[in-house]
Amino acid sequence: MKITVCNFKGGVGKSLISHQLITSFGYGGIEIDPYGSLHDRLPNDVIKIGLQDPLPSLEGITEDVVFDFGGFADKKLKDALSLSDCVVVPTIATLESVQATIDTINFIKDFNKPMLVVANMMRKKQNLDESMRAINDTLGFMPEVVELPFSDAFQTAINENTSVVELSKQKGLLGYSYRPAAAIINNLQRTIIKLSNN
Repeated sequence: MKITVCNFKGGVGKSLISHQLITSFGYGGIEIDPYGSLHDRLPNDVIKIGLQDPLPSLEGITEDVVFDFGGFADKKLKDALSLSDCVVVPTIATLESVQATIDTINFIKDFNKPMLVVANMMRKKQNLDESMRAINDTLGFMPEVVELPFSDAFQTAINENTSVVELSKQKGLLGYSYRPAAAIINNLQRTIIKLSNN
């Protein structure tokens, strides 16, 4: 399976989601973000592509791949979208962030790929409802949404360069405290697979 993770806005959790897909489920990664640190964190699993470099040929690659894009649209994004089985659009569910998300969805919808909006760092359901209404009113359709509530577990996993799924396997109370975050990442993966198979 090939997944593109993109939003034209920075700071919405693209690399966090890519990191968790790679560390939790064994995806390979291709980072196309000059400011990204995914390759630095996971050098054995992630290839970094420069802005001037072409997307590598994926012919014959059998592993699952996540394309982690910075906040721009170019030929590489179009190529990745063409290859992808699903597109994940992380967003912060506030009206301040929704315009970039609308612009991103508007760009990728013509590729006719299953699309999943991930509402990252969720604190208030009302904010998500307002953001999704704005997306629906502007674009005329409502993409599937998975909520990623605000949790220190995700930042801890990034800091420790591991997955919340792995952290949840620890014994005792520590492992127990990561189980809700691990369940969310497992649900994200199941939703991606479901959308890709439809």
